[in-house]
Amino acid sequence: MRQRPEGGSGRPKALITGTPGVGKTTQCRKLAAYLGVKCVTAGETLRGTPFVRYIPELDTYEIVDMEKAKEVVRLAVGTGDVVDTHIIELSPDPDVVVVLRKAPDVLYKELKDRKWSTKKILDNVWAEILDVVYVEASSRWPWAVQIDVTHRTPDETFEIIRRCVAEAKCVGDEVDWLDYAERSGFLSFIERLSRLGGFSSQPSSLS
Repeated sequence: MRQRPEGGSGRPKALITGTPGVGKTTQCRKLAAYLGVKCVTAGETLRGTPFVRYIPELDTYEIVDMEKAKEVVRLAVGTGDVVDTHIIELSPDPDVVVVLRKAPDVLYKELKDRKWSTKKILDNVWAEILDVVYVEASSRWPWAVQIDVTHRTPDETFEIIRRCVAEAKCVGDEVDWLDYAERSGFLSFIERLSRLGGFSSQPSSLS
């Protein structure tokens, strides 16, 4: 098994990204263990630095200096490591980009079960419905692959990622959550809920 070179500032082997709550960190750690490298979680890396600030009402951290935050993450990444973040700007250019996707109604329930604030849930569910992370990732890296994890176990998802990263056999899924949400009636529900509070449709916080 290949050993990670000392020091950071390297090109990551893979970026595991997606809206908060889709299972990025789990897959990052599994893939890093398989490859014998490190999983660099941007949120954990930046907490405690002066480049983020805590927002008590949302129980999350917000980036206040993107350029310096990017540098912190860059220095933490060694060649061949795996990066975990939904904030695309934070990642150095990887060899493989995997965007995890989850049906918005399932994501809503899971985030609610985590006791997240309604505002935080709405921001992230709308971001998933509107493909925010995937659009940004595929705009920067056209070869980005999206995987629908809704009805897959973590092990099933990992096997797809493993084949993509280790064997260059990347097979993505077609995802259209806007159509799905409309057909299932979830779109009407989330629109009514949103009118009571408001949302940004851009998950800019670290979690």
